[in-house]
Amino acid sequence: MSDLSRREAVKLVAGLGIGMGTLAAQDAAGAETTQAEDKMLQDALANPSRFMFTAQRTFKTNSPGYRLIFTSAVRKPTDPKEGVSMLPASMRIFRANADQDEFTRKGGLYWKCDKEAGQIQFRNPGGLIMVVYDQDGTVNCYSLFYDVRC
Repeated sequence: MSDLSRREAVKLVAGLGIGMGTLAAQDAAGAETTQAEDKMLQDALANPSRFMFTAQRTFKTNSPGYRLIFTSAVRKPTDPKEGVSMLPASMRIFRANADQDEFTRKGGLYWKCDKEAGQIQFRNPGGLIMVVYDQDGTVNCYSLFYDVRC
């Protein structure tokens, strides 16, 4: 350390500080975008009572008791590519994937259940969707938005 002058030491520490600050800023920005990537979806999952229904679509599957999969939907970036899966007598909130094809860019949503497949459409592409899958095969889908009523 005796060969290192005070001036060189100050430069070295300042350089390390700037480098660490840059890395920390990049890490914080990356963490912030993944955490705040979909604040509306996070809010709906945490407290669905803050939301209101803007539209409803209902359909019935011919295969009650089977797993229902919305193939053009995502809950979080770590979800499997096959979409959002539901068992009978359950409820899920997810975001419609508007980047799949022309139908989904117009508010469409694809689903499948056993060997059956279908589609429904809402006005808003990529909107928040709440689905209630009854035991008898009835599926109620609701488009969600923040409740701003007084």
